[in-house]
Amino acid sequence: MIRFTIVFVTFLFTSLTFGQEEISLKLSGQIFNFPEEGDKIEIVQNKGDNNDTVVSEIKVNKKGKFSSELTFADSDYYLLRLPDGQQVNIIVTGNEEEIKVYGDGKNIFFHANIVGSEASTKLLELSRYNYEYKSKLDSANQYLRANPDKQREVNQQFTPVFEAFKGYRQRFMNENATSPALVGVLSTFNIQNEFALYEKAVKGLEEGFGESPTVQRIVEEYAVNKKKVEANQPLSVGSEAIEIALPNPEGEIMKLSDYRGNYVLIDFWASWCGPCRKENPHVVNLYNEYKEDGFEILSVSLDKDSSRWVSAIEQDGLIWEGHVSDLKFWSSEAAQDYKVRGIPFTVLVDPEGKIVATRLRAAQLEQRLKSIYGH
Repeated sequence: MIRFTIVFVTFLFTSLTFGQEEISLKLSGQIFNFPEEGDKIEIVQNKGDNNDTVVSEIKVNKKGKFSSELTFADSDYYLLRLPDGQQVNIIVTGNEEEIKVYGDGKNIFFHANIVGSEASTKLLELSRYNYEYKSKLDSANQYLRANPDKQREVNQQFTPVFEAFKGYRQRFMNENATSPALVGVLSTFNIQNEFALYEKAVKGLEEGFGESPTVQRIVEEYAVNKKKVEANQPLSVGSEAIEIALPNPEGEIMKLSDYRGNYVLIDFWASWCGPCRKENPHVVNLYNEYKEDGFEILSVSLDKDSSRWVSAIEQDGLIWEGHVSDLKFWSSEAAQDYKVRGIPFTVLVDPEGKIVATRLRAAQLEQRLKSIYGH
């Protein structure tokens, strides 16, 4: 299966009650093609118990227009829900005087415009992008289930889509570093493999919208997830790296311990891994920059096909000697020892065989090597 996952933004978080002042604002707008099932809009808050709480109901006239002065107990995330169940997120921070919502009742998610709440607008834009990405992902996975022998081809074709998604997400995080809209990225992370980004998003929410009961629950959830991630780490920073002893392409056993006395990067990758292949030129440049200082690389491939593995080494110019694999795919002994759940996955080991850092991508690795070697 393609190892890219995403989930829709949901708000199933438990409320923590602190003494907030009530928030008053005007909510108005117009919903064209208003559903025939009713004549009211519900404003809903989910407090984490899987039960929605209707905090207000607003009467809608025959033209779909509505206007009401509302009072909210919390700065939080709310849903504007139509009688047929369609809904959009409304973020109430306490700084809004009036929020206006205009939309088409035939499909309010894709045809809504929110005025007076920048955070709500940003969250809606992100949710739409997430929806479109997930549709592409679902199509790819559906094709892959019907054609399991096409995994390599599907991964290659989907990699640009995944990279575009990650680029969009990173820009969104940079531009909305402490915005309440940042909640929309949380469900897109593979927490085990993208913990640093997940942590950054949670910290941004806590700083910018910490009074929200939803965010308070997210912070609690983060603490639990952090313990789980740390428990799943094969070794913590400062602990001794687990020995790796696997055959190189010529069948000779190479060991991690052979590199004692030098800094060595353990790089888990595969010929079929698009992100790995994209990262390789940067790793080659860093190797050329620091090899005279004693920097070494031990590349551990999760390939199944020896010829593809060797061909990728040649194509990507991976000129160091340390290339090993037992050709067992995700069941690789080394991958199991290091609890590798996604690639590329890297571990930097110091001359004494102790772990210095994990999950270093090119830019992070470059900064770390500069601090080690002084240039």
